[in-house]
Amino acid sequence: MTTVKTTQATPELIARFIPFSECSREELIVLADHSWIDEISRGHVVLEIDSRDGWDYYLVEGTLKLMARDGKESFVMGGSRTARAPIAHLQPRQYRITAMTPVTYLRVEKELIKNLSFSGDRAGVVVDEAVSIQDVTDNPLFAEIYDDLINDRLVVPSMPEVAIKIRSLIDVVDAPVPQIAKVINTDPAISAKLIKSANGALYHGQPPVDTCARAISRLGLNTTKHLVVSFVLRNLFSERIQDELHQQFAMELWNHSVEIAAISMALARVTPGMDAEEALLAGLLHDIGELVILTYAENFPAISSDIIVLKGVIKELKPEIGAFILREWQFPEEIIEVAYGAEEWTRDSGEKPDYCDIVLTAQIHSFFGTPGMKELPPLQDIPAFTKVAEGNLVPEVSMKVLDNAKDQIMEIRQLLLS
Repeated sequence: MTTVKTTQATPELIARFIPFSECSREELIVLADHSWIDEISRGHVVLEIDSRDGWDYYLVEGTLKLMARDGKESFVMGGSRTARAPIAHLQPRQYRITAMTPVTYLRVEKELIKNLSFSGDRAGVVVDEAVSIQDVTDNPLFAEIYDDLINDRLVVPSMPEVAIKIRSLIDVVDAPVPQIAKVINTDPAISAKLIKSANGALYHGQPPVDTCARAISRLGLNTTKHLVVSFVLRNLFSERIQDELHQQFAMELWNHSVEIAAISMALARVTPGMDAEEALLAGLLHDIGELVILTYAENFPAISSDIIVLKGVIKELKPEIGAFILREWQFPEEIIEVAYGAEEWTRDSGEKPDYCDIVLTAQIHSFFGTPGMKELPPLQDIPAFTKVAEGNLVPEVSMKVLDNAKDQIMEIRQLLLS
């Protein structure tokens, strides 16, 4: 027997989905009063074919299987592009929907949607799930990754031992600096980079440090932890991939992650409540799901050599896989959320910015002066951009922030790309 745990929805959660990202704050508050979050176990049947009810359903977390009348199956995963639209919108229902994993979904009263200011029926808002993901789900690369994901067989890269020990010593044991330095010194490359960081632009004018212990004392334990994880990630990107073509993809991905991390760090420094090193780490990890997809792609050279097909698989699977990896690595939810939402331009986390907002805004900055700007919504319509740096990031201010931080940004790039 399955049980359903139900709680009241929040305006912030509702705003993540289509078409509610276009609602006013007042409309979101009203919607939240008539919307619910349901948590169900694997195997629970959400909807039956030909059923009718007064709700629209949105997948928050987990995986749903949609079975049509002819027995054809398709899948929707929380955090994917498809999951932002209502699931099986038409009534009577055209699919039998079953939870393939523990699932959290949002229920919103249909009658309320009709009264929203945009009328709720805008063309292009409703996505037919089976059609929108059919081309992707038909290819073997997607099928293998997806099957491993939902059956808990996904091949997740291991976080190197030195990073695990340092996180444990700092977060759990609260060990003294000499003990932490002793662990870091087992990896001379990381120790050297840590000393280089402690002598960097941020500490200009202070006496140079020449030992790992002194570097840790200057940087602080939290910054040390984040930097060690950052340094070991570089090796994950360079060592996991063997095929030459996919190695090139992986290094391009790492270069992009480093650029976003450096800009995120600069933006966090001018945003109250944000920690610069945490933002750096969030930027480095936002595309971690793509690395795992590339490792699987090596087994499907004919498919993955087609860039359009490969990008389609990445776009559909990256958020869910990235979140899965970060949970396995025991990162906090605020970092896991970055994997889910780092490319959801209309995402709104509420009044205060979070690290996903920082990374989203960093990505926007990386598009400045490139054709990529044409693919973005107007900046004033991107909630993250209006919150970072207390909402003062007009283009002129943005460029000034980056110009003032250019030495630190260059230093981060040199540390993480070398």
